[in-house]
Amino acid sequence: MKNTILVILCVLVGQLGNAQQKPPAKTTSTTLPKLTVTLGGSKSGNISVAQMQKIVDSPLVVKDEKGIAYPLKSFRINYTFKSTYKDEETDKIREVKDFRAYDFNNTDRLSEDWRNSIKDNVKKEDEMLINNVVVKLKNGKSFFAPELKLKVQ
Repeated sequence: MKNTILVILCVLVGQLGNAQQKPPAKTTSTTLPKLTVTLGGSKSGNISVAQMQKIVDSPLVVKDEKGIAYPLKSFRINYTFKSTYKDEETDKIREVKDFRAYDFNNTDRLSEDWRNSIKDNVKKEDEMLINNVVVKLKNGKSFFAPELKLKVQ
């Protein structure tokens, strides 16, 4: 009788141990889409002053290789340009590289102030880098898209 009770106890303890184990996680291979970022249809590369003035009003667009667009959550603009100042010690005009940056959230385009400033002041050798581009995937998760770099020629 003791052996029977002992066997029943062992079986029950074994069943309790199995009940505590988590089922194996489902492995789903999610392939991330290959994304492309454009502004006014322009991809990274060289651009003219006139083209920059034209596309700066356009929304930033992120699409995958199938042409499916993804909504933007945020992005950063980094704008580098040359400016001049008068050196008071030497009385000479000096040229320096200047830099402006701003983070945009819950929008797909630059603010009106940024757009107007770029349209009014863009010149050769200016560079616009749009990075930290975060899009929302279909599953609700966020994903970094590649940067967009435009150099004015």
